[in-house]
Amino acid sequence: MPRIESGTGTGNNAKVGSDFRLWTNAITRVDGEQALEDGNAYNINTNPVSLTGTTGMLYIKNNETKNLTITAIAVGMGASATYNTTGAVTVTVIKNPTTGTLISGATTVPITQNRNFGSSKTLTADQFVGANTETITNGSDVLVLYMANAQSRLFATVDLSLQKGNSIGIEVNPNLASGAALCYVAVICHLETDT
Repeated sequence: MPRIESGTGTGNNAKVGSDFRLWTNAITRVDGEQALEDGNAYNINTNPVSLTGTTGMLYIKNNETKNLTITAIAVGMGASATYNTTGAVTVTVIKNPTTGTLISGATTVPITQNRNFGSSKTLTADQFVGANTETITNGSDVLVLYMANAQSRLFATVDLSLQKGNSIGIEVNPNLASGAALCYVAVICHLETDT
């Protein structure tokens, strides 16, 4: 029976125990941590948009060959408007939308940053920000999130994977009685690491 001989002491060979088992030392990282280390982790942010009604806030379509994993969605609402006394701000995540004024308007998001400050890599994806009451249509609702009215922030950990050509839309119903409220939406995401 063939066996692995111990090369301990030379600095470039593996150690083999007396039971003929190979000794290893490994560092284990979750995919998102490795993507950050490799410069493949991103923050996509709309900046504040003034809302008076339901608005398609963010659209992302993955054009990379690797899957784009979304690990968190953040939404912030300002207090300048009068919110309804019942109900809540509703955030709807839409799978693979294809139409709507948000998509046809194609206004590029103001913030797409690599979360590894030493990396110059950029994300190849369509990334659009909506304006007040713009729409997202022809997709399937995949998540509905609620947040308290007035000056609140939602941070939702999610696990969503966009293969090349897949897209996501995020729509916000500000639940206003009158006036306008500032809202932002951010997505924390990374490209899957090679295995």
